Amino acid sequence: MEKYLALADVLSSRGFPAEDSTSDVGEGGPGFHLAPLAASHGLRVADPALRVAEAERFHDDREALAGKLTGRWGEPSRVGLRTIRLRTAHEEIPEPWARLSLLVRDVRLWELPEHGRWAALGVADVDQDDEVRLLLLVTETAPP
Repeated sequence: MEKYLALADVLSSRGFPAEDSTSDVGEGGPGFHLAPLAASHGLRVADPALRVAEAERFHDDREALAGKLTGRWGEPSRVGLRTIRLRTAHEEIPEPWARLSLLVRDVRLWELPEHGRWAALGVADVDQDDEVRLLLLVTETAPP
């Protein structure tokens, strides 16, 4: 948990890459960092019941980390991303929100006005053919 908090501190103030790229903490692009804090292993081919149990554990981890981040950043909003995912079919949604909506159902969202950024914490469990991941997004783009 401490390493996740340290990474959140780093990403909340680190400069953004000029173009889409990967780094020591995940992927990034103009105006955002997207860091996988934790990932499952082997769930792509595992029993679906095992995937559900592991996803629940990741959601519990998200809530525990959100509690710690609340002490630093204040109370988060709970934001569903399904509507954003649906809107991507008919309108241009800014990155990284369009990308995140394809991975995550909902996030805990903080505005970080001292850095001019937003931070979102979610569990990537939408794609049944992918591993489950705990993701931290830091971006200068407000949610749509």
